Amino acid sequence: MANETQAGECRVFTAHDAFVKYSPGLRAPDESGPYFLGGYFLILLCNFTTTYTHPILPYVRLLAAIPAAKLLWDYGFSSSFDVLHRNRQTDLAMALLSLYGLLKVIEVCVVGFWNRPEDWPKWLSREDVKGNGQGEVKDAKGMNGKLKLIPFTPTILGRMLYAFDLLSVRGSSYLPDRIWDYAPKSMVEWKPPSRLRFLAFLILENINIYLLFDILQSLASTRTWDTTIPRPLTSTLPLHLQFFYAFLVCGMTVLSVVAGYYFGAIVTVPFGVPPSAWPPMFDQPFRAKSLQDFWSYRWHSIFRRTNDEISRGILSLLPTSYFNLHPRFIKFLRALIIFGLSMVLHFFLVWALPIDETHPYASGLFNPQIAKFFLSQPLGVFIELVLVHPTTAHLPDRWRKTIRRAFAWSWLLWSGRYWSDVWISRGLWGTKEQLILFSPVKRILHGRWTPC
Repeated sequence: MANETQAGECRVFTAHDAFVKYSPGLRAPDESGPYFLGGYFLILLCNFTTTYTHPILPYVRLLAAIPAAKLLWDYGFSSSFDVLHRNRQTDLAMALLSLYGLLKVIEVCVVGFWNRPEDWPKWLSREDVKGNGQGEVKDAKGMNGKLKLIPFTPTILGRMLYAFDLLSVRGSSYLPDRIWDYAPKSMVEWKPPSRLRFLAFLILENINIYLLFDILQSLASTRTWDTTIPRPLTSTLPLHLQFFYAFLVCGMTVLSVVAGYYFGAIVTVPFGVPPSAWPPMFDQPFRAKSLQDFWSYRWHSIFRRTNDEISRGILSLLPTSYFNLHPRFIKFLRALIIFGLSMVLHFFLVWALPIDETHPYASGLFNPQIAKFFLSQPLGVFIELVLVHPTTAHLPDRWRKTIRRAFAWSWLLWSGRYWSDVWISRGLWGTKEQLILFSPVKRILHGRWTPC
């Protein structure tokens, strides 16, 4: 039986490994660089044109979308690049950067084709932000009181600054005094520390992440996984162990994202980028009080802006007003569209991973385990809204919160088993993918520093 442990190579890692492991996109082949730079340069040009109101510009952006999309697609999914010095995390990072660029092209050039000048994102002043404690407030636009608008300077340099800052993934700005109006509430109310305190926090946090990741990875490596089958978790283990390893996948996913994110902060903050440009990636996801709270506020919002804009465009094409649909149903329909978009996004992410003799399973672009995971989330939110919340509404506060949290986490662990199948079968728990260079856990238990 072929398996990941036997196929992986265990060795002592170098300082170079440390650098590329915490930012796997840096391991992209040199020949892929022009595709990446060319695609994002065209996005910048399109962002730049949004600062003008000439009626021909939407058509220019629509035409520019074709070469931009081709360049970005080739960057993330071309099989002609050198693969000898890459790992699966690098393939995943390249596909992620490619897909984010492609979604940005759709947002700016396609959905934005119908935008009015006032529809484009705006800067808001951070100085006017005051926490209002209202959980229903979703983003900067919904904060109590109107935050002061900061217009871009109508010069070439001012427009270029706007275009570059509009590449912001989640709504933070590279300028310390402002945020974007699509920033989530948690980011709006976050108070950035001083540069020195922030760097000290990053160092301590990375040490904590490293040690915690070492513990979780050591637990995950207690089994030998058969990566030649499509469902190495749900088809081989009893339910309680499926829940256990699904929790490990969730925890390691959070730590992997945060580790790479903080790596970028450590590299850029000493050279002038303000701490406010690096708000927390997650908002304490393990303290989520419901499924809706988890997905709407606690989980990362990397693709929130593009998903919101694309879902808005799709909803505008549906005859919702004709059928006089209830606003709550329209909200559910939008959630279904957003989870569907996320599902398709993850189809492409996993599809970008290579197939070899130890990871031969591939179902084409459509992956049933990914579909089960993402399509089960709006179903869980629906059950939560129509059944769990009404039946617990009159319970004492402690019991109400406990039952709702229990339902949310039971649902997440149950559905997370399907995503864990994908994660394991596609080799993302392989020895070459490990973030751990030297393992204190393995040193204590087995007398060696190597993580495998």
